[in-house]
Amino acid sequence: MVVLKRERQNLILEQLLYKSRVLSSELSVELKVSEYTIRRDLNELSQEGKILKVHGGALATSQHLFSFHEQDILDHEKKLIIAKKALSLIKNNDVLFIGGGTTNLELVNVLPKNLNVTIFTYSLPVAMRLSEHPKADVILFGGKLMKNAQIVIGPDMMSEIGNIRADLCFLGVCGIELNQGVTEIDWEVAQLKRKIISVSDQNVLLTTSEKINTRHRFMVSDLQNISTLVTEIEPTERIFQEYIRRGVSIL
Repeated sequence: MVVLKRERQNLILEQLLYKSRVLSSELSVELKVSEYTIRRDLNELSQEGKILKVHGGALATSQHLFSFHEQDILDHEKKLIIAKKALSLIKNNDVLFIGGGTTNLELVNVLPKNLNVTIFTYSLPVAMRLSEHPKADVILFGGKLMKNAQIVIGPDMMSEIGNIRADLCFLGVCGIELNQGVTEIDWEVAQLKRKIISVSDQNVLLTTSEKINTRHRFMVSDLQNISTLVTEIEPTERIFQEYIRRGVSIL
């Protein structure tokens, strides 16, 4: 699968949400392009002020990546479309897991404030935005703070999550592929998402379309555990045919 420049640069920025540093050599292997191409991408992102380029790779400028203003969110219009589609799955009195990242934040932004729901989250921005919803009960897990991504993780969370049963979970995606299923770039985040999927009746993945048919190092779940895939493009697109055949609903 050929990854276009903008998609490739978005994937680099996604990695910097979870890591303090990325290496050009590793990006070259993962994205299947030359190191020269990666260095050119890093130079462009650095000139735009989105990363700090260093010898051999780049560092995140987290205050820019996660300021969470609309103009700073990558593919904001696409993520807003995804959020509005996903909203149709939520009913009054549901118990929900909502993960981290800007697509889930968009879902919270469009959530009606009169909705009576219980929401578990490991995302600081999601929890803070939900403080504006008077009828929502919000439970923020405690753990180690991943500062770039503004989420909390840790082994104690796993036992807490094991005592919950949710109607739906909404999780972002680093990669989804027919044979490998859902994958992540960070091992700890992969374990966390796997646990959440195991205690949710319906598992909903929110992703922009360029992440479909891509994969990363750490496995989260087989496709058989995924109820619904929500993207910004139409469910009738050919790319979804095999996913539908394997039982995944598309919005």
